[in-house]
Amino acid sequence: MATAAAKSITEIPEVAQTARAQILQGVQQSHKFTLDAVQAIAKTTSSLPTPEMPAIPGLPGVPSAEDATKFIFEFGTELLDAQRDFALEVAKLFAIKA
Repeated sequence: MATAAAKSITEIPEVAQTARAQILQGVQQSHKFTLDAVQAIAKTTSSLPTPEMPAIPGLPGVPSAEDATKFIFEFGTELLDAQRDFALEVAKLFAIKA
């Protein structure tokens, strides 16, 4: 039993790395398909008129989609960093001292 457990533990990183690579490849392929579709839609609809949005008194202007996306991902990165730091601290508390 101990041999089987030791063997499976050494195989986990290889399996995890393979799964990670496949998932990332799938995500990148999905991104490419989505970008191609959005580009086609943008090209098709570029000739349509775009209405001007009226300003709302007391409300600042709306940020661009690019600025809003950057802000949201920076916030998400900060949250993920904080969660990683927390999880590592918890893992240290459970580590067996030799």
